[in-house]
Amino acid sequence: MTRFSVIVSSAILFVIASSPLHAASQQEINEAIATLQSASQGLVESYNDNDVKQMLKDEGYGSVKIIEEGKIRFKADGQIYVIYLHEDGDMHVYFGSSGLELNYKDMNEWNRTTRLSRAYLDDDNDIALETDLLANAGINRDMVLQMVKVFVQTSAPRFIEFAQENDKS
Repeated sequence: MTRFSVIVSSAILFVIASSPLHAASQQEINEAIATLQSASQGLVESYNDNDVKQMLKDEGYGSVKIIEEGKIRFKADGQIYVIYLHEDGDMHVYFGSSGLELNYKDMNEWNRTTRLSRAYLDDDNDIALETDLLANAGINRDMVLQMVKVFVQTSAPRFIEFAQENDKS
């Protein structure tokens, strides 16, 4: 069992067992442990550019290309995204757009009211959106693909809509 699964298993078991509303049966405890162990299978410290490129291609993302070490560009629903791979194994996905003008108050509103991403104005005052996947407890293929999926199917489309509604240009 990895350090991550031991910590999470312990935390889940404590919550289940100490819940005043529900006393956990042994079967529920065993199911919780099995779920956590299954989720932690295949954890790695990091992926390389070719690994991530292949994951994206296998999932059907278009125009997947390594643009330089640690940067993989891909398309989804007509938008271009970049995944950055960091030396410590962490990853982040970036989406940027020019032509829409927002101010720092708009960015603060997005960041205050929205989970799982952060928005900012880049050096050219263009809007940008990012999300992170931290690798310190290990990551696997499913985690990477879920991060990408949530970002391209939920976060970025909502951000584009938000930016269009609040456009100052």
